Amino acid sequence: MSTGKAVLEVPLAPIVERITPAHGAPGISAEAFDALVREHQRRIYRILLLQLRDADAAETLTQECFLRAYAKRGDFRGEASIGTWLVRIALNLARDHVKSRRLAFWRLLGRARREGDPVSRDLILPDPDPHPERRAIARERLTAVWAKVERLPNRQRTCFLLRYVEEMSIGEIARAMQLEAGTVKAHLTRAVGAVRRHLQEWEGPCEDI
Repeated sequence: MSTGKAVLEVPLAPIVERITPAHGAPGISAEAFDALVREHQRRIYRILLLQLRDADAAETLTQECFLRAYAKRGDFRGEASIGTWLVRIALNLARDHVKSRRLAFWRLLGRARREGDPVSRDLILPDPDPHPERRAIARERLTAVWAKVERLPNRQRTCFLLRYVEEMSIGEIARAMQLEAGTVKAHLTRAVGAVRRHLQEWEGPCEDI
């Protein structure tokens, strides 16, 4: 997986245009919502891309994140920042997307077995990164880091990405993931330790992670 800037600058389809009178407009103008989208959409897209490793799904869910935030704007209590609240929505969408994708896979697999169709290896192990630009890794060391990050357990990986890619504080991560701060710290400690050990095996001792 590449985390190059070219990947993170993929133009997003207009989100504000999808807001219709059916959503209701009291409390926020189209201009204010547009400003909110412009301020936060890149971060939300990055988080979803790193979680799903699928540019199309990340773009779709980025739009869905803001539409859901707009629809549920009355639920925002100010207990966390708007950015943290949006990250929480995005993480929930990513989790639901993965669940639905797994369910669709097992349904497809079950149907194929019932119908006697061969199930290809590509179906069971699809290429997680089909886009050529995402395979163009500029530095081998970064490749080694991400190879390990991708294999981390889900919560460790999410904590690592939010802390070291999005530069969120421990408190922000805890609120976004609805975990205790101590739990976030524990996940980060395990994640960083795993990455460090992987790099030590790959290139010798390192001290900068």
